[in-house]
Amino acid sequence: MNIISRNRFWLGLLTCLFSLSLWAEIPAGYYDAAVGKRGEELQKSLSSIIGNARDVGYDGLWDLYETTDRRADGKVWDMYSNATNFTFGNDQCGTYKSEGDCYNREHSVPKSWFSERSPMKSDAWHVYPTDGKINGMRSNNPFGEVGSNASSSKNGFSKWGSCVTPGYSGTVFEPNDEYKGDFARTYFYFATRYQSQINNWGGIFISSYPHIVQWQLDMLLRWHEMDPVSQKELDRNDAVYESKQGNRNPFIDYPELVDLIFGDSRNVPFMPGGADVPYMESPKSGSTIDIGVASVNVSDPISMQIQIKGRNMESAVSLEIGGTDSEYFSVTPQTLTADEVNNGTLVTLSYHSTVVASHEATLNISGEGLSSSVVVNLTGKAIDDFIALPARDISKTSFVAAWTSKASATDYELNVWYDDYSSSSPEKEILSTVFSSKPDTWTYEGYTETESGKLRLGSGSKDGSATSPALDLSAGDVSITVEASPYRTTDQSVLYISVDGVEIDQIALDGTTTKTIPVRVGTASSVITFMAKSSHRVYLHNVVVKSGGGFTPVVLDGYPRRVGNVYEYLVSGLTPAVQYHYTVTPYEGETAQTVSNTISVSTWSAGVDDLENDHILIFTSDNVLHILNAPMNAVAQWYTMDGRLCGSRTLHGEESEWELPEGIYIVRVISRSMQATVRVYSSR
Repeated sequence: MNIISRNRFWLGLLTCLFSLSLWAEIPAGYYDAAVGKRGEELQKSLSSIIGNARDVGYDGLWDLYETTDRRADGKVWDMYSNATNFTFGNDQCGTYKSEGDCYNREHSVPKSWFSERSPMKSDAWHVYPTDGKINGMRSNNPFGEVGSNASSSKNGFSKWGSCVTPGYSGTVFEPNDEYKGDFARTYFYFATRYQSQINNWGGIFISSYPHIVQWQLDMLLRWHEMDPVSQKELDRNDAVYESKQGNRNPFIDYPELVDLIFGDSRNVPFMPGGADVPYMESPKSGSTIDIGVASVNVSDPISMQIQIKGRNMESAVSLEIGGTDSEYFSVTPQTLTADEVNNGTLVTLSYHSTVVASHEATLNISGEGLSSSVVVNLTGKAIDDFIALPARDISKTSFVAAWTSKASATDYELNVWYDDYSSSSPEKEILSTVFSSKPDTWTYEGYTETESGKLRLGSGSKDGSATSPALDLSAGDVSITVEASPYRTTDQSVLYISVDGVEIDQIALDGTTTKTIPVRVGTASSVITFMAKSSHRVYLHNVVVKSGGGFTPVVLDGYPRRVGNVYEYLVSGLTPAVQYHYTVTPYEGETAQTVSNTISVSTWSAGVDDLENDHILIFTSDNVLHILNAPMNAVAQWYTMDGRLCGSRTLHGEESEWELPEGIYIVRVISRSMQATVRVYSSR
């Protein structure tokens, strides 16, 4: 029996507007091999399905178009121009001078990106009939969004010019809104069918899952949402399937696949029949949890809590520690009921070692009905040194800071602070570059070459540098996040970062390292340079530049303070549901020693916090945030737990509510007369 129903279900309002004939029938059993899979595994399964196709040949596309791209009036359906009326066969290009002269075969994924290889060159799912002149104006530039000064086809239908989409500043081609979803689903098809062959094609298609560079992926997801599947696409899907090529675009048949492979639901299995299959939502299989740094001189383990959450579970779930260093890790409890998993529950991971070393293990989550066990990587590090310990006895307004003893220390200094996000603007991505190739928009000096999907800076005899295009760094709250690694572990590699020729940081590399660097001074046209010196070669992996979402550390009154020769201290007078941080510095007499690691601790509150002074209620019900009794024109801001500003909203009434994506957030409400901060959970 086939798993997948042969008929598409009606979608919302469309049931009122169109007849049942709107939806095409999906061949019985066509997608069965993909059912129950998720994320990357799902993409690979679909690749096998849609890769079972015949190459019609480049010349064969002309005949194919007569059934796949025919308008209702019998003319060629041109998605680049709305001012053409081409006749099949008679109006094929040759030569052209103007828009409307002839139509040709447009590679929406430019053929130069994949070196004109087959079957990509003649795949009807990305090669469309379009106006020859506008095709030429598009050239081999990526899709993107342009500003008001861009050039355009007749009637302003298609446009080209400098990109205004965050993350890219080169020349792009912007199709009309009517077809943006069509091209988005084309790119999702292309990334899926050719996922095993892609090797940085055009700087857009990349070798790592999900095989589309981030700035382009973000844009395509928006296009997919704003321009849903049309009747044109449904008809074309059937026509291509019934043609010599003989395959389908799964993102037209099942638009929800976009979110399952490229969006936020990569941990959700593909179940087109609507069956309630059990699966784990968090943590994600293959993810890594670093429990932290422990001291071999302390008998108590370090611990952290994680949420275990699944869907449609009907039996108990087991949690086991496995792997090479399993004896150093533990999890409690080791069994959860189906209800606990479906509702989401916290478990405790612990790590302890009497041996100085780094350790690795796995957390294995299994249960009846799960298609496979969820395997999460665990890491911990044990050192023989002074460290700050996790806080204990945490309440709404206090916690006890703790640390290990240090030989010869006579006193300890405790510093406590929190991060103030109230003056930060919403986060904006300025640049995102993956160096799987050398982007044309960057400039290079000395020795620079791409190797194994990374940009090598420097050789044995030459320095090497890469400089970004001009960027607007004038906001004052800009950050640069860079990932890099040494060319060889013996190179003593150092990456030098400068803005407008002024060095702002050096990163010593003894392995793959990711670091975020604040940029306090910049102009509206600044450039960032990354440089490595000869014989100290560096691999540059990727660079992300963002503005907003920042914070200012605010030290508590009376801190830092010397607390005496003790190993714990009560920190009180705190605000509920705020994340605080502390460090400890040992003193030998009046000489400060090396400061400890940083410990973060959140004063806790219930799901609803009633702050007595202001009578403001901040809470969630499922995935809806509610704010009651806030002053008029107060500002609500919500942040991820790692401090990134997600959004901001002015409150124009005493009762406000809106949906939040699933997760844990810090919500802050600010007015001239008050400030309230609460940590909330959002869940479906």
